[in-house]
Amino acid sequence: MEVIAMTREDLLKWLWVIFIIEGDCRASVPFGWIKRKAEWRARAITFRAILREVLNELKLEWRRWQKAKERGYQHDFVHWLAFVGYNANPKEAAVWEKNFRSVAAWLEQLLKSVND
Repeated sequence: MEVIAMTREDLLKWLWVIFIIEGDCRASVPFGWIKRKAEWRARAITFRAILREVLNELKLEWRRWQKAKERGYQHDFVHWLAFVGYNANPKEAAVWEKNFRSVAAWLEQLLKSVND
C-alpha cells in the first residue's frame, strides 16, 4: 500500500482545529496538552514548545495511522485521532470527532471566503 504524505496545509489545518476544539485561548493548557499542564501553569514551557510537541504527535499518529491502514484499518485520520491516537478518550471520542469535523468545515468555509 502506498504511503500518503502529510501535507503542510493539512498539518496546519489540524493544528488550528485541535487548538480551537480543545478550548483555544481559554484552555488551561494549549491544545489540551495535559502532558505539560503543570509546566504551562508554572510558566515553565512556552506556547511554541507545546505547539512543536503537538505537531510531532500529529506526525507520529499519521505514521501509525498509515501502518494501521496497511493492516486493514478502514477509518480516516480524524477518526483515528479521536478513537485511537491524539484524543483516544472513549468517553468523549465521538463528540471530539464531531467537533473536529464541524470546526474543520467552518475553517474551510472561512478560508474559502478569503478568495471570494
